[in-house]
Amino acid sequence: HPFKGEVRLEGETPRSRYVEDWEIAEVLAMKSKRNSGSVLAIQAYIKLKIITGMDRKTLLTLTASDIKEDGIYIARSKVAHSTGKATIYEMTDELKDAIQQAKDARPTISPFLFCNREGAGYYNVETGRANGWDSMWQRFMDRVLAETKVTVRFTEHDLRAKAASDAPTEDQARALLSHTSVATTRRIYRRKPYRDWE
Repeated sequence: HPFKGEVRLEGETPRSRYVEDWEIAEVLAMKSKRNSGSVLAIQAYIKLKIITGMDRKTLLTLTASDIKEDGIYIARSKVAHSTGKATIYEMTDELKDAIQQAKDARPTISPFLFCNREGAGYYNVETGRANGWDSMWQRFMDRVLAETKVTVRFTEHDLRAKAASDAPTEDQARALLSHTSVATTRRIYRRKPYRDWE
């Protein structure tokens, strides 16, 4: 995204890091030193990211009004202006548990699912940045490398790619990420290694 200083050069190879299931298990098994706070919040965030494939902006701006009894209702930021279509993530026990974990990890009551000590959301819509969240993520990944068997850092974007890679079909992956073209999903997000006879 050029306005955020994120420029992909023409012909640049997309990331290929595929986060394995065992790595997720290691990360989710990490113990928090407190009953709420960053470790538990990021673990809930990772669960939600893998279940839904939501991008960072969408996840960090989720509010109570987006969460209904039957699912999470969102309008993807990149497609909202062109199609106006919403994505609905059906409420499952797994999704419900991840949402509850995120709520329990908040340092204070807030309309945001992920919030700082003042109850404000982490994502600044005007700047496109989430500085407090980025700092938390970096500290969390430092702990992951120091305390688990994971040896290579992964990014939030790699988790989004895992959600797409683990979807049974390319079309289901495209729908999960709300892409208009399966080509983008295939080129950037389908990273899981596969055998040549599959």
